[in-house]
Amino acid sequence: MNQSNPIIDVKDEKRKEELQKEKSKTYYPIKVCCVVWDLTDANGDKVIKMIKDHTHKSNAHFMTRVYDSSNYTDDRYEITRLPAFHVYIKGAYNRTFYTNTRPLQHIDECIESYIQRLESKKMKRKRWTTLYASFVLWIKKMAHRETRMERYQREEKEANELNECKKRMEHSVITLSEWN
Repeated sequence: MNQSNPIIDVKDEKRKEELQKEKSKTYYPIKVCCVVWDLTDANGDKVIKMIKDHTHKSNAHFMTRVYDSSNYTDDRYEITRLPAFHVYIKGAYNRTFYTNTRPLQHIDECIESYIQRLESKKMKRKRWTTLYASFVLWIKKMAHRETRMERYQREEKEANELNECKKRMEHSVITLSEWN
């Protein structure tokens, strides 16, 4: 009979719950904006509801608004039919898609492109940090090298002075026979 330890099972469940909470707390700065002719159209449409659910599961923001080409340039230049979906990443327009053009994949692609951009920024930051650290290490090494050269020159100068002093002493030493 295989019995599992209930304490370990509870800990594993708590870890899984914590991971899910952490994942759910991470909201991407991606907004999917559903543009419709009338707000009552958005409430009954199953495709719009499916896109809204997928957006929330993907930890992005979803909003619905009425088509207004006088206030929104994206409506004026990008929309060819309704309902349409605008995707904004960090407030900047990214793309427009429609209910029959693989909408869930569009949302996933936007999230993936945002994550890739974040990772590339981290790599650039890491490269600059590594470059800076290498530069600082090189500067320290050069400063240490300079002090070694100065110390070598000083020791060489002291050795020369000592040799000269020995030579002078040899010449100044008088033997006992010379003294008498």
